[in-house]
Amino acid sequence: MNNSQTLFAQKKLRATSSRLIIVDVLLSHHQPLSHQDILKQLPQNFDRVTLYRNLNWLLKKGLIHRISGENRTWYFQLNHEFFNSQPRPRLTAKQKISTTNHLHAHFNCKSCGQIFCLDDIHPKLSHVLPAKFFAESIELTIKGKCSRCQ
Repeated sequence: MNNSQTLFAQKKLRATSSRLIIVDVLLSHHQPLSHQDILKQLPQNFDRVTLYRNLNWLLKKGLIHRISGENRTWYFQLNHEFFNSQPRPRLTAKQKISTTNHLHAHFNCKSCGQIFCLDDIHPKLSHVLPAKFFAESIELTIKGKCSRCQ
């Protein structure tokens, strides 16, 4: 069983060939990829609508998260708890985060366009939400130049 198959088995989710291929692409990258970046790495006969549909399913099941980039582009990345080589982000009990929540900051390099997850930075609300409101994600994107572009 490869890593993507193991991941689906652990989460007790149905592993289709399309989902496995997409997760394999995301497993091979430790930075977020746009829909177009992912599509370029898939077999030529892979339909872009199938990719959209499967990315939405993976989001809903909490296997990936998406990051809003420049020009309304979404970037997708496997949640860090599923990378074997990276530790799971440290979270406090107060954060009460589930696998579908996404509460870490990102860095968007204005020169090369790459987006990086900043796992040690966890944005928090400075005020309490109104009654019956629950935060599932908070987006914080820091823009500047990455270490390679400086």
